[in-house]
Amino acid sequence: MKWMLSICALLFLVTGCQSQHEEKQITKQDPAVPVMQQVQSEMKQQGFLKYKVQGSSVYIESTLQDFHLESTQLKKDEKAGYFTVYVDGKRAGNEYTAAFVVKHLSKGKHKMTVVINSRHPEYREKRETWDVFVT
Repeated sequence: MKWMLSICALLFLVTGCQSQHEEKQITKQDPAVPVMQQVQSEMKQQGFLKYKVQGSSVYIESTLQDFHLESTQLKKDEKAGYFTVYVDGKRAGNEYTAAFVVKHLSKGKHKMTVVINSRHPEYREKRETWDVFVT
């Protein structure tokens, strides 16, 4: 009988220590992440683009349907083209993929503009502009 009580007491102690240990791990793992970082990790919709700010980079993804990205000479009736990216009014470059990253932005507020370069009437001069905040 003493043997059985000893085993129960030992199991009780081990189980209690494990739950206390797991609780400590959880609090150490997530040390009060600022709300701003949680919001920044979600994709935001801006017209035909989705974007998110992470560190000093902005991740951008196109949501255009039936539009092909290419760098070759474009025909007038083709739903094709490429993006030109501007940061604070200065040209940052051309992008030929549906998802791309603008890196190494300085801290503070920036105005980003993405323009579609296409000869197709539906997409000609289509652009999106938004403000991003790098912390």
